[in-house]
Amino acid sequence: MPSPRPEPAAPPALERHQRRREQGIPTLTVLSGPPGAALALWRRWLDARGQALCVCPGTTPEGLLREWMKVLGQARPLTTDAAEHLGAAAGLSPGELSSRLKGKTAHERGVLLQALLPSLAPGDVSATCRALLQLPQVVPNSTGPLDAVLAACEGDALRALGAVHALVPGGAAPGILMPDPGTVGWLEQAARLCARACESVPSLVVALQAERSGLEAYLRGPESHTRALVREGRVELATPSAEELMRRMEALGVQKARALEAPLRRLAADGVPDEVITRYGEAARKLEEAARQPEAADRARSEAERFLFALLDSMPATQGLFELNARAEFLLRGRAVEVDFLSRRLRLAIEVDGYHHFREPERYRRDRRKDLALQKHGYWVLRFLADDVVARLEEIRDTMLEVVSIRRQDLEGPAP
Repeated sequence: MPSPRPEPAAPPALERHQRRREQGIPTLTVLSGPPGAALALWRRWLDARGQALCVCPGTTPEGLLREWMKVLGQARPLTTDAAEHLGAAAGLSPGELSSRLKGKTAHERGVLLQALLPSLAPGDVSATCRALLQLPQVVPNSTGPLDAVLAACEGDALRALGAVHALVPGGAAPGILMPDPGTVGWLEQAARLCARACESVPSLVVALQAERSGLEAYLRGPESHTRALVREGRVELATPSAEELMRRMEALGVQKARALEAPLRRLAADGVPDEVITRYGEAARKLEEAARQPEAADRARSEAERFLFALLDSMPATQGLFELNARAEFLLRGRAVEVDFLSRRLRLAIEVDGYHHFREPERYRRDRRKDLALQKHGYWVLRFLADDVVARLEEIRDTMLEVVSIRRQDLEGPAP
């Protein structure tokens, strides 16, 4: 079996763009090509720098700030950063302000801050620090920090983004990726927002992903500062063709690779990374073995699961949404409920079934009881056959993306 391919090196343009940001020059990276390739490259580059990834689906400043602060809050203690920033400005030793504020009510913290820091110059950063430090309690996934920084910056989301960004140590803020959803007018709106964000916060690490055809059409429009920024930041992504992927399948031992032409064309169009292609080939090969040796069915289903999870993590629309083989937050008949793919954020459960799920009556009954329990707790449930994960991949992919989009709108509202 072929050994795993080494990861391709990041294009030199990404480092050039970063040097410009560090010099205070507003810089936008524009990844020209399919979404999977853009996500894989951008995530790999951020990982090497020790930065978290924020995928932003919306095109408004408020939506950008919300998604960025959500990722930042998971990676860093914002109130600690605010205390360190204010403490340093007031000449206090590291950790001293945090220690003085510990255990005090929001009102007591406000009085203490006013007494300790009366001479600080007014401004967005100081106001943001005070607002964060006077929050009653930072509850995970609450909108408290977001509301506080917006209020401190008079409702201006880009000012708030700049103020919070200034609190975070250099290189520790999440990098942003705005992926192309393929809707009319999106690129112009997204490019304008990214340009404004880069101008407001020159050190902000942000990339825009756009399909080549849409990007070419956009750049043929009237010249503007935003189009110049997009043109300067363009990075072409190299992706394999469906024919190359077919040869990969054959090298991985898939005997009926020619029957997978349609799924492989979809994977090529999505630009999924090499490791996802390898997972797909392993799943296809295991399913072929299971057709000859029924006792191998469970192993084949597991390979299909691993591929599907890798695929979900490789697409911007579903990246980071699902846990593999996760336990729901409730019990069924006194036992934990394990789900193949669970999204707590979207209340969505996905199960991959082998043929034995329908041949064994008791297993079929257990699955139906699990489905009902999940639905009673607010989850939507999708079930797919392991064989279809390989042979009918396009249909499954489109179904998952459609349901994810519906659940986002139902639970979070339209992308702002």
